[in-house]
Amino acid sequence: MTVHAFLALLGGLLVLAFVAEGAFNRLRIPPVLVLMACGFLLGPVFKLLPVAAFLEVAPHFGALAFLLILFEGGLDLHLPEVIHRFSSGARLASFGFVMSAFFAAGVGLAFGWPLASAVLFGLVVAPISGAVVLPLAPRLGLPQGLATVVVLEGALADVFGVLGVSVALQFFTGGGLAGLLALGSLAAAAFSVLLALGVGLVWPHALRALREHSYLDVLTFGVALALWGVVETLGASGALAVLAFGLTLANEREILGLLKLPGEGALELEADVTSSLHRFIGQLTFLVRTFFFVFLGVVVQLHKANWAWFAAALVTMALFVLGRGGILGRFARTGALPMEKADFRTVWMLQPRGLVNAVLAMQATHKLGGLDLLPVVSIIIVVSNLLVVFGLRGRPLANSA
Repeated sequence: MTVHAFLALLGGLLVLAFVAEGAFNRLRIPPVLVLMACGFLLGPVFKLLPVAAFLEVAPHFGALAFLLILFEGGLDLHLPEVIHRFSSGARLASFGFVMSAFFAAGVGLAFGWPLASAVLFGLVVAPISGAVVLPLAPRLGLPQGLATVVVLEGALADVFGVLGVSVALQFFTGGGLAGLLALGSLAAAAFSVLLALGVGLVWPHALRALREHSYLDVLTFGVALALWGVVETLGASGALAVLAFGLTLANEREILGLLKLPGEGALELEADVTSSLHRFIGQLTFLVRTFFFVFLGVVVQLHKANWAWFAAALVTMALFVLGRGGILGRFARTGALPMEKADFRTVWMLQPRGLVNAVLAMQATHKLGGLDLLPVVSIIIVVSNLLVVFGLRGRPLANSA
């Protein structure tokens, strides 16, 4: 592909993303599906984009897109709601992850897959995609408390998936530290949040000192990138760190009040720098998210799937739907997560899988060998996103911010 053709393609994709965002309220089709379909046509179907090259950079591009989406999600969270709803979000994410992993692994065993492949398949497809859920949640018209639970579930589910696959690969490849790694996961998560909290409380002081300089938004984004990299290098969760960093910046006054620390100047930062940061991160997220979902359409491998993989994927998704309905129903009956009937259907069907699942599938196949998980995971990604369309039928939606 020539340079001018490539630039024209990028421009066309951005226009398509803008149109898809604008048509979302009327057509009830999430932009992710439109962009994924475009990527599938450009990649596997017409071969205008190099699928092999995209597969090689998938982990890096996926990390960048997810970082931006998490950071923006953190900036949009309100601390009182997070504190009030964190227990519900964590329980929904953990129960949903364990149930989905168990169901999917059982399907793999029923179809005659090796034990290691079946277990890894379960862990790969268990987490819903925070990269899909977080941008969509504010537009669903859900009550603020329920929307906060959905955002927390999406953020935590990806963390569970990465940790679960890491532990399983350590175990199945003969490593002796799988148990220690599992025991250290909670400590690593706590370390991620505490480090992000510290950086998030110190950084506003630096912003106030530098307020006469330009490009403070870019500098703050650079700090978020560095925070993700450092935390991941130390073996903790970059995803939780970036989410907590954004949450801290957006709720500086509230956090200082909880910690009984002086909060002079916090309101000034919140009204000035934070609003500018919101705009910058929102625009950057839209740009990267557009190519992220096209990228996802390029890497899915539906054309390599046989009938058995289609059957396994459909059975798995049917179990996911039944299981999530049961969990949400129990939460609603016990009062842990009260919701209206229309909200129930939306949250029930809001279980999309995305690029993180594809990346985990490639990682598991590369390190373990044997069964190639990506084709069957690709089917689940597509079907789970189609379920979102069903969940939005007849629902009034909020405008994009």
